[in-house]
Amino acid sequence: MYDFESDYSQWRELKLSHRTQQSKLEIVPIANPNALSQSELVSLATLCQNDNFAIYRLGQPSLASKASIRSMTSQLGMLSLDQNLCADNDSISSIKIMELGHTRGYIPYTANALNWHTDGYYNSLHEHIHSFLLHCIQNAAKGGKNMLINHELIYIQLYDKSPALITALMQADALTIPANIEGGVERRSAQSGPVFYRDPSINTLQMRYTARSRSIEWKQDTVLLRAVNMIEELLSDNEFTLNYTLQPGEGLICNNILHGRSAFTNGNIPEQQRVMYRARSYNRLFSGEQLSNALPQ
Repeated sequence: MYDFESDYSQWRELKLSHRTQQSKLEIVPIANPNALSQSELVSLATLCQNDNFAIYRLGQPSLASKASIRSMTSQLGMLSLDQNLCADNDSISSIKIMELGHTRGYIPYTANALNWHTDGYYNSLHEHIHSFLLHCIQNAAKGGKNMLINHELIYIQLYDKSPALITALMQADALTIPANIEGGVERRSAQSGPVFYRDPSINTLQMRYTARSRSIEWKQDTVLLRAVNMIEELLSDNEFTLNYTLQPGEGLICNNILHGRSAFTNGNIPEQQRVMYRARSYNRLFSGEQLSNALPQ
């Protein structure tokens, strides 16, 4: 496999030639989430190798439960799940409108649009979210479209304009997320880190980013700020953006690519109340030695 730094030209060509276009978006059928077949794993792994994400569809949506979603994560190599503040006791979050409790006020638990971001951008680097699974139990009456861009393609667009932009974004103190303090109690300390960086354990390109403007501190560096503005421009209108609204029984798995969500409106009946299950992992998809050895390289 080509490297994004030492073999940039070959890596760039591979990523651009294998990327999925909107008109060719493929959905992988899954018969049993508790026992993925070898062919299903190969299909999912191949898509993730090309685009860093895949969308699947259960043949029987009723088979989806927290237990089956947890089973899927293990089969996909997501062995170490993130127990974040909003996750349930099983490390799986129920994403729906919440008007009470500790999730109240967090944008994912409202009907508001979610701007471009990678998950867990506020985590420390040793707890970086490498992958996540988002499964649709019920979708809204209207809206809730997912927007997806493989972060590697943004890297390519920036590098092709100027390698200096990438160098600036790789600074160890490029982006700082202030401490999360609720009721005078510090829930999470301030976290500084790069936007793009190489994960030394698996030698892959990682991204840590949010387009939100509140409670974000960018290093006051001229080249860095130019790079940040360019990312915003690229995300506002990009040929690489893929749009898809998950239907009940469908799910997204990805290596924490850039993503967002449009606003949505729930209906008046339970079947039109948007509910998603989400699991985040410190592992990259299909990175376990036993699993990766069984799949095409």
